[in-house]
Amino acid sequence: MNLSFWIGDKEFKLAFEEKSRNDILVSLGERKHHVSVEFLTPDKVLLNIDGKVHEVVINSNSLSFSVYVNGRFFKIEKKPVSQILGREGVKPKKRDIVTSMPGRIIKVFVREGEKVGEGQAVLVLEAMKMQNEIKSPQPGTITKIVPKAGDSVEAGSILFSVE
Repeated sequence: MNLSFWIGDKEFKLAFEEKSRNDILVSLGERKHHVSVEFLTPDKVLLNIDGKVHEVVINSNSLSFSVYVNGRFFKIEKKPVSQILGREGVKPKKRDIVTSMPGRIIKVFVREGEKVGEGQAVLVLEAMKMQNEIKSPQPGTITKIVPKAGDSVEAGSILFSVE
């Protein structure tokens, strides 16, 4: 499997080659690293990279990933391919926004049929004793809101759709 990501304007290409169960050879340019993975929870893994162990916790919402590596915080923004490639005028498609963890809906800010901007808060999800604003990943119209304030949701549940 291959993966590309950008830091600023610089593109990095990673190649992953599975050697055995939970043992992966990761290549970044000419550099190669042996990585073994142990999943502790759906959001927490231990990575052994060339003999050094790292605890990694990843939380996701519709706009970004919050990544903690050995307690250090990194925020990784999700961007549409059209934005990464610099293409304007590409019409965003309908997107279903799902939760990555179970929780309870505290507040819903918008109604079905309402227009929202990219990054506008749609609802608040309380999970693991933290309140998280779930924001629209793109401008558009809210075509569906599934939960109401007070509802409990499971991981993988659709929260809302925006088109």
